[in-house]
Amino acid sequence: MSLLSSLLDHMPPTIAGADKSTMANRSPDRPRLVLVNRAERPVQLPARTYTNSAMATPEWRHTRDQYINHLMACRSCCAPTGRYCAAGADLRATYDRTPMESHQ
Repeated sequence: MSLLSSLLDHMPPTIAGADKSTMANRSPDRPRLVLVNRAERPVQLPARTYTNSAMATPEWRHTRDQYINHLMACRSCCAPTGRYCAAGADLRATYDRTPMESHQ
């Protein structure tokens, strides 16, 4: 015989269903999980609290593109440290002043 069958010979036989508890054997103070049907509510979309470049004004996108194009080409400007050349500083100031959304 195989090694597995010789190991299983030493285990006592199990009785099917002997280890399962019935509903009567469970303690009454134990919480039970119950499926609840929720009331149907109309679906409301969340209010918009953020803006992105796809919804920004064309003026803001143009200003952003000018600023980024300058940063990529200028060796004197370093945006993470806040170091800009004169032209970069002007573009950054214009970018900061340009509104992203049009307030209607």
